[in-house]
Amino acid sequence: MIVESFGDARTIGAAWILLSAMLLAPGTTDAQEGGDAAHRLTLVEAQALGRTISPELAAAREAVVAARGQERQAGAFLNPSVVYVHEETSQSGETNREDIALFQQPLEVAGQRGLRKEAARLRREAAEAQLSAVELDVDFEVARAYATAAAADLKAARSTEAADAFARARETSARRRKRGDVSGYEDRRTALEAARYAALRADAERELRTARAHMRSLIFASPEATSALQGPLDDTLDEGALGPDLDQLRRVALDQHPAIRAAELAHRSDEAGARLSRREVVPDPTLGLGYKREKMADVSGSWDGFTAQVTVPVPLWDRRGGTVEAAEAEARRSAAELRRERRRVALEVEQSFYELQATSEQLEVIRPQLGAEAKRALQAARTAYEEGEIALVEWLDAVRAYYEAESSYADLLADHLIRRAALERAVGGSLQ
Repeated sequence: MIVESFGDARTIGAAWILLSAMLLAPGTTDAQEGGDAAHRLTLVEAQALGRTISPELAAAREAVVAARGQERQAGAFLNPSVVYVHEETSQSGETNREDIALFQQPLEVAGQRGLRKEAARLRREAAEAQLSAVELDVDFEVARAYATAAAADLKAARSTEAADAFARARETSARRRKRGDVSGYEDRRTALEAARYAALRADAERELRTARAHMRSLIFASPEATSALQGPLDDTLDEGALGPDLDQLRRVALDQHPAIRAAELAHRSDEAGARLSRREVVPDPTLGLGYKREKMADVSGSWDGFTAQVTVPVPLWDRRGGTVEAAEAEARRSAAELRRERRRVALEVEQSFYELQATSEQLEVIRPQLGAEAKRALQAARTAYEEGEIALVEWLDAVRAYYEAESSYADLLADHLIRRAALERAVGGSLQ
């Protein structure tokens, strides 16, 4: 299978994940302070936590519960009625008495109960499909926040490296100026660049705090639950090859996307509702059976017997024409909604596929230029500047190129994860 929806086990284990994350966070135990790594919160764990507290998911779950109750109620028979009638007539001092007890049961002769059950069952299945669609939305929002926070982590680390490098360069420049090896302009320029990168580091740290606060709001019910986000995030943002081709992904999405499934079930429920409205035009008779006791003044004792009754409403004033018209229009509206949903999903799959493909191509271009080799080149340039082998401008260019390339790489990694999550949401599940 290409599409594999996330299982309930991940949600069930979210509490354990949260507890483990809080226990493994920095500063929890003395052993950790001695060097144990902080818990690395993965994307799957974050999405599991997000599902446990999402108000949108809570509302969708309650909609399923409500639909189940309505389905159960739709199968109920109409309640009977118990009627008691006492009649008494008098003339010339003589009295006739009559007592009647009736049990009346309305009957639905046109199969209305079966259609009500079918429509309610389809509405319940549509609510369950809509719950799956909301889960996809929640997973995407958490993935986007996670990718943004992970990229902010990387950018903050790189800005710290650059700021520290210029702080050291500032000290080197000050010593060299005292010896007369650099000009006042070069020393002031070094100080200016050191201040600029310190400001960039402060801005990157602010961006990181903001990103983590947003992510925390999506996965923790309490704003005080911060310890599980003190450790590093999983920085393996690049999940590799794209996988299936576009045509295959589009077919899978159109076949089993929960949003399409929900729209299809809603349409079928409306069609059943329209059939029910047409059946309700048929009058429902009411049958009554009962006991009758009659006592006449000129006859000793009483007469006992039974009574039978049939009541049929006459559709004289209300022929249900407006209800039938509205139900048929509702069925046509939901059919149009289904067509629109299929077109939306197909377009979203195509757009997400090409966006992910473009991001993957950009990563392939920039990835070979970074990593350990780039760090070694930057270190060599810093050493060369400190020893006076290269000029300030060359050193500034090297740091700027490294910082901008690493920042762009972090943004591309985050964008890649977000695009992949968007494609998974469009397809309706995992691409693995």
